[in-house]
Amino acid sequence: MIRAVVFDMDGVIVDSEAQWKAQEESFFRAAVPAWRAEHHRRIVGLGVEDVYHFMVREFGLQMPLDDYLARCEEVAREVYLHKVVVADGLRELLVDLRRRRIPTAIASSSPRRWINLVLDRFALAPSFDAVVSADDVGGRTKPAPDIYLEAVRRLALAPADCLAVEDSTVGVRAAKAAGLACAALRTPHNADQDLALADFELTAFTGLDGASLAHRGLGDA
Repeated sequence: MIRAVVFDMDGVIVDSEAQWKAQEESFFRAAVPAWRAEHHRRIVGLGVEDVYHFMVREFGLQMPLDDYLARCEEVAREVYLHKVVVADGLRELLVDLRRRRIPTAIASSSPRRWINLVLDRFALAPSFDAVVSADDVGGRTKPAPDIYLEAVRRLALAPADCLAVEDSTVGVRAAKAAGLACAALRTPHNADQDLALADFELTAFTGLDGASLAHRGLGDA
């Protein structure tokens, strides 16, 4: 049975994937002039250092890693402190999950300090029983299963008892590799993501309650 729900952050809890994409013109294209909009599809869900290595491998990026990370930090503060909004219906769903005593967690490839920016800005920390970042698993980011396995461990549950909510190809792969059921959140911002490995798709949190989410995670109609 589904006894807990584990949420990705970027593109699920907040609309940060769309906001990061909006920074491409000033950041990614400045770093690699060959960058095009279609390349964004290939980095969705990756950790920040994974994106750097992608750019080195695909475009021959010459920028030192420390400089790249410093620039990412500037962009992240702008995105998380000023640009993003919480997904419609998420707060209500979290309240309902808490009322039903269904534990919740965050499993994100982002650095913990970026997750904290979101939790602090929107006062969301009390809504989650565990928060796991790339920092907590030695940088082993999605699609590796480590972040999800650590989240499940902190909830003291088995992977099969948990439902992940993801919005990216690599995120869905990570959740399934860890043994969780997975709901894919399909929005206008991730139409190009292959979410076929997910057990089912959602289009929004609005009107969704904990019981129906758990039932769908079990494969019920």
